[in-house]
Amino acid sequence: MAIQNGVIKIKGKLGDLVAYERNGKYVVRQNVSDKKQSENSKKSSQDFGSASRSAAQLRKAFAPLVEFYGNNGLVNRLNKRLIAVFNTIPLKDAGKKKLADGNISLLKGFEFNTFRLFDDVFRFPTALEIAPDGLVKLILPAKKIRDLIKPHPKAVQACLQVRGFHFDLGGNEEYEMIKIKDLVIPLNQEQFPKMILPIKLDHDGDKAFVVAMGIRFNIGGSGYSGDKKYFVCKIIHSLHLRDGLVVDFIPPESKKAIDEEEDEGLSWVTEDE
Repeated sequence: MAIQNGVIKIKGKLGDLVAYERNGKYVVRQNVSDKKQSENSKKSSQDFGSASRSAAQLRKAFAPLVEFYGNNGLVNRLNKRLIAVFNTIPLKDAGKKKLADGNISLLKGFEFNTFRLFDDVFRFPTALEIAPDGLVKLILPAKKIRDLIKPHPKAVQACLQVRGFHFDLGGNEEYEMIKIKDLVIPLNQEQFPKMILPIKLDHDGDKAFVVAMGIRFNIGGSGYSGDKKYFVCKIIHSLHLRDGLVVDFIPPESKKAIDEEEDEGLSWVTEDE
């Protein structure tokens, strides 16, 4: 920043210079937005934009859960989690990183409410079975209520809320938001039966399937508790599927090691009879 000393003072923009008045002095500075970004900065900016758009899609898919359970900077926390996914993609792909190439499983465990962990309230993990015909089954285990759920001390019912997000990773931006009816669990019953939620999906191509689950408590005439210690929600499953099969993420270094290993060893030769 430089101070104008001439008799005639100017205000305005000329090229990448901006002249203006500040605290009674006329100064000139270079417009930061006009500075040429390094190639790496441009690539990082593009990748950050892709991660932010992916996070926005997830927030849209889980909007009801975000509205009730989300707190403590959920938007920034989710952006950060998506950036972590993109950071698993090799640097050589900078500027053109795609969610399909990252470790999508890192989304699993994302907590909507940071005041209480989901596993402190719903104490057993859910299972997910995937059939080749496209049928997916979300399975809740059979348990005694007191072993499965730690409720609000005045609660009469627990309300389990689940939503799914199934989207294409091939670039055509097709997606499906899966709405699921609330499961109301009376807390005066002794046993919770095994419950299965069947979901029919189109498995063709590269897809991501993300499931979020929340649980809140009805405390009778007062409705649902607003105490942050007694409502929880997290992403319980996050999978990369290819034609109905789970794609396990292999870090770039591991891929290189596998390729090198395949180049080693004895070779077959053809023998003429």
